[in-house]
Amino acid sequence: MTEKENNLLAVFEERVHDLVKLCDDRKRHIEELEASLKEKDEIIRQTKHRIELLYTKYTNLLTARRLAENEEEFRNARKQVNKLVREVDTCIALLNE
Repeated sequence: MTEKENNLLAVFEERVHDLVKLCDDRKRHIEELEASLKEKDEIIRQTKHRIELLYTKYTNLLTARRLAENEEEFRNARKQVNKLVREVDTCIALLNE
């Protein structure tokens, strides 16, 4: 081989070596990105689960609040009916005298 061919071969080997190194770096970087993506996917999954739990609790609280409001209205209505019954009883007692 001539000197020129030896130089070309040396340059070629160096470039192949650089290319292999670059390829290895890219593979490592891709693996890191995939691991990060898996971690983020897990965080998203956990967050979605937490949101679902919080939404269920929120719905339950709204239902409980509505029941409490309705119960309060029910108590008030019952008090008013009892008051009216007492007034009617008083009127009947007055009529019987």
